[in-house]
Amino acid sequence: MPASHRNGPDGQFDLYYQGGWAHLAVRPPAEGGKPVYPDDVQNRMKVLGVPRPDGAEMDRIIEEADGEPHRLVEWPEGARLASVITVTVHEDRLSASVTVSAPRRGAAAPTVQEVVNELEAAGVCYGVDHDAIGDLLRDEAWDELRVVAAGVPAVHARSASIRYHFNPDRGKPYMKMDHGRVNLKELNFIENRSADDLLAELTPPVKPANGHAVTGEILPAATHVEPVELVAGENAELTDGGTAVRATADGNVRLAGDAVVIEPMIVLENVDYQTGNISFQGSVLVEKSIADGFMVEAGGDVQVGRAVGRATIVAGGNVLLTAGINGAGEGRVECGGNLAAGYIEQASVTCRGFVFVEEAVMHSDLSVWRHLVLTGRRAEIIGGQLIAGGSVWCRKLGSVAEPATQVNLGIPPAVISAHARARHELEQCEERIEKARQELAQVDRLMAQGRDDPRLPQARRQLTARIAGLTTEAEEAREAVEELRGQLQAAEDAVLVVEDTIFKGVSVSFGKGEYRPPAHGARATILSGRHGRIRESGYNPASPPVLSFHQSVVPRLLMEDGNL
Repeated sequence: MPASHRNGPDGQFDLYYQGGWAHLAVRPPAEGGKPVYPDDVQNRMKVLGVPRPDGAEMDRIIEEADGEPHRLVEWPEGARLASVITVTVHEDRLSASVTVSAPRRGAAAPTVQEVVNELEAAGVCYGVDHDAIGDLLRDEAWDELRVVAAGVPAVHARSASIRYHFNPDRGKPYMKMDHGRVNLKELNFIENRSADDLLAELTPPVKPANGHAVTGEILPAATHVEPVELVAGENAELTDGGTAVRATADGNVRLAGDAVVIEPMIVLENVDYQTGNISFQGSVLVEKSIADGFMVEAGGDVQVGRAVGRATIVAGGNVLLTAGINGAGEGRVECGGNLAAGYIEQASVTCRGFVFVEEAVMHSDLSVWRHLVLTGRRAEIIGGQLIAGGSVWCRKLGSVAEPATQVNLGIPPAVISAHARARHELEQCEERIEKARQELAQVDRLMAQGRDDPRLPQARRQLTARIAGLTTEAEEAREAVEELRGQLQAAEDAVLVVEDTIFKGVSVSFGKGEYRPPAHGARATILSGRHGRIRESGYNPASPPVLSFHQSVVPRLLMEDGNL
């Protein structure tokens, strides 16, 4: 506030610095009060260090006592008391802010014009908001960053965009994940539509418009756009001049590449003796359950409402087991897309996408081409064998009962199975060689004993030729094993995240590197494989790792080992 002298009904005055001058405002006394005297003003000037003014001018201002501020004397040194106005032009040049410090005793608050002058000095000449500056000064928002100028962003040209009247990303729960948490009950891989339903439409394009920076420059708008067109696939047609896609049949709507398609779909209450096994090119929705011993085979997606037991599910697309599967050693699931399940127990699973499980994977064999993420309260993996081409995230791995739990990470299951198959073939070849050599040794012993049998020389020649052929096969098999062994290098971004405990009895492999927890287990652990070595670090829930869910192409090496 300006320096003031007030004595109740007596006259009052303000003496303060503003704009390089000392200003004096004098107000008359109330009736019967004392007026302001020159000595009062001069004493205040001494305290503030104001230069001596023209006495006549000061006397005139005191005598008139009109309450208005008057310039008294030039006072450049008073700038030390004034507010400091700091201008910030933001990086995009679409806004500018100011920070005004509080004026010191003996100086007035800056005026709107003074703030505008500082903005102009900093190059801000467009979009200045005088009202915002006035609010800042009236609120005395000292040292608070306030936006006081706004430019106009450029509007870039945009072609017509596609508005889908269905969820094109369903079956991709990882797009909504928060550190591995997702509610499977909110998923729906299948969306049924009827003939003539609107499936997609084009929205109008956006015309370009240049913007304006607060510093005055024109911000040019991009004018080039890539054309967008709707593509109608199977059981769908373009309508309204190519601006809309409608269904021509009932079924499951989805994207096949860029095309909107309606694939045939069947909805069954149950799969049992009344329906028999199901083999269908489209998608299959089973509202309740699949009876033990039955199979559902679909070219598209499969969705089951209740728990699955000793049944077989084969899908070219995604599989959603809303409850889960307890296969009792006989249940099997194969899918070409993603798998989501409440739990997996005593089942065999082959999945060429991502696997998301709410509660537990128990005593099962899983081959997962991408990531396995357990998302629920328990989120535990107990027993069995797991191969994941990507990463694994869970709360607990193993259990206090220490069942054998084997986890292989970072290598596509196709490579691991091909390597195992090549090793098996090499072992069989070596066994046949050993058997042939034993038979040859037996023939040689008979011949050495002088056994007169014309078949022995012929048998010897045949066995020698067989050993030579098998030796060649063994060399080829050995080369294949070594070649595949060279590909057993875990991806460097593959990690194992265990939020709670890794128990004894667990074996974790990243390619050729193997990790076994200590006898007391390991707590809150992250494992990763680097150059054949396994790196161990702690899991911090405040800074969890980020799994990449980029749908990169799976290496097609030896993909014929699958049935999809």
